[in-house]
Amino acid sequence: MTKNEKERTRKIAELGCSLCRHLGSEGTPAEIHHIRRGGIRSRSPIIPLCPYHHRGSNTSIHGMGRKRFEREYGVSEEQLYEQTIFLLGEINE
Repeated sequence: MTKNEKERTRKIAELGCSLCRHLGSEGTPAEIHHIRRGGIRSRSPIIPLCPYHHRGSNTSIHGMGRKRFEREYGVSEEQLYEQTIFLLGEINE
């Protein structure tokens, strides 16, 4: 990982959990989640998720799986990614 990639990853984590933000609670400490699209994991898009929404057994993307996660929370990983890059100022909306 390059210095710029590390800096971008740090900034993303500092945004706080994107799902908590979507649900109306900002500032939840986050870790990095890779959105799987196939290919090399280290090159996949990333979003910040708190441990509860990232790794929790019945509450998280890894615990529920993508389809149930989207049904349960009403938002997709891709939508959370769009929110993330918007907050970073990488897209204009």
